[in-house]
Amino acid sequence: MYNFKKRLKAKNALLKCVFSFFLFPFYLSFFAQTWETSISKDFEFSIQDKWGESGLYAAKFVIYNHKTAFVKTIEVDDNNIGKLVFPDEFNQTRGKFNKDTITLFDWYIEVKKQKVAFGKIVFDPSPNSLLQLFNYDYSNFSKKELIWGDVIDGFQWVDKKGQNIIIRSALMDSKIGSTHLYTYHFLKASKEFILVRKLTDCVKKCDLDMFSSHNIESIELTDINKDTIGEISFSYTNDCVCLEDSLAISTKLMLITKGEKYAIRGLVNYNKNQPFLEYEVGGNLEKNDLYRRFLIKKWKKISSEEKTIYN
Repeated sequence: MYNFKKRLKAKNALLKCVFSFFLFPFYLSFFAQTWETSISKDFEFSIQDKWGESGLYAAKFVIYNHKTAFVKTIEVDDNNIGKLVFPDEFNQTRGKFNKDTITLFDWYIEVKKQKVAFGKIVFDPSPNSLLQLFNYDYSNFSKKELIWGDVIDGFQWVDKKGQNIIIRSALMDSKIGSTHLYTYHFLKASKEFILVRKLTDCVKKCDLDMFSSHNIESIELTDINKDTIGEISFSYTNDCVCLEDSLAISTKLMLITKGEKYAIRGLVNYNKNQPFLEYEVGGNLEKNDLYRRFLIKKWKKISSEEKTIYN
């Protein structure tokens, strides 16, 4: 009995030793890296080697369902974050996909032939699935004394903050060749509307071709960060040029929300046979990926439209 117990004890010790031998490299490879992944609210997938031990590695992003599949592999340095926006930066490898439809997908990210993250997403292409923008009857507005110039249009919406109104107006003086453009954002607090943000821009003493006007159809209500507080975006032209000498018109694209302004400023070529996308991103957009990506996409749309207010 003694010998049997002694042999059994020795056998168990040997098994522990062998098991530990195989277990050690497994845990070593598992804990040697911490992969940090995320998906933004506008479907930017990202991966980062948080411990920075991989050097240059290939990250394979796969998004799929029973109807279609998307794949993209990128090289990432361990000091950086690998990022891809779905579906614009992915390659579709099979099936058909309507990017205007809400769709359920599985996804995973693979590094060194191992899945380091996986899950499901509901792809909703709309930057605003809840809030709605309606025309506003300016004749009912109680604070007309705050509005300068002639009212161009007005819109309203309701979000988590309450009832919102945006009014656009213009003040023109053809004698001296000047135009002022105004945009007002009001929020109803208790029974009164308070001014949250006023934007002003102008062209003064223009003796050439003046282009200073709101882009009427550019106005759009969104909830990009899904906080049920609306963002309102719009564009306008603001330039004094000679069309015979200039290829483009100075244009500004604005987004305002919670009293903050985000802007892209640049030139839009009025000759649609030779389009280009020259623009500068406002400083605070560098810190807001969601708004920056949205406004850049909207800027490209404005730049490629066949009809503009200066055609």
